[in-house]
Amino acid sequence: MSVQSEDTNTQLTFRRYKDGDTKWKRYQDVIFQASYTHKCPTYIQSTPPCQGSCPAGEDIRGYLAIVRQTEKPPMGKDGKPIMPWQEYAWRRLTKANPFPSVMGRVCPAPCESGCNRNEVEDHVGINSVEHFLGE
Repeated sequence: MSVQSEDTNTQLTFRRYKDGDTKWKRYQDVIFQASYTHKCPTYIQSTPPCQGSCPAGEDIRGYLAIVRQTEKPPMGKDGKPIMPWQEYAWRRLTKANPFPSVMGRVCPAPCESGCNRNEVEDHVGINSVEHFLGE
């Protein structure tokens, strides 16, 4: 449902500036007019630095997405998850690493030195997460 220009509120609020064009345009025209700036983000498909520096080739972003609950386990016919998130993350982890608990203890963690979070604060404790999922 689109909003007609007669129906819109033209009263000045904190969202509208006093000077400038106050006439309403169609939103599509505004979007396409603004596209000339080329400031839209461009996403590049590449290997994450943590995964690229892991000699075991684990899907680090995959099981971290499950741990932080952005990826959910598959649902069954009854609408409930067929397995708990811990088991789902463990299955994703053991595709490349059959001994995640041992690897979480003995690995020198080159993935943590390649972590993007090093530029902001400190690396993500990937070894600790791996150790937790292995237990």
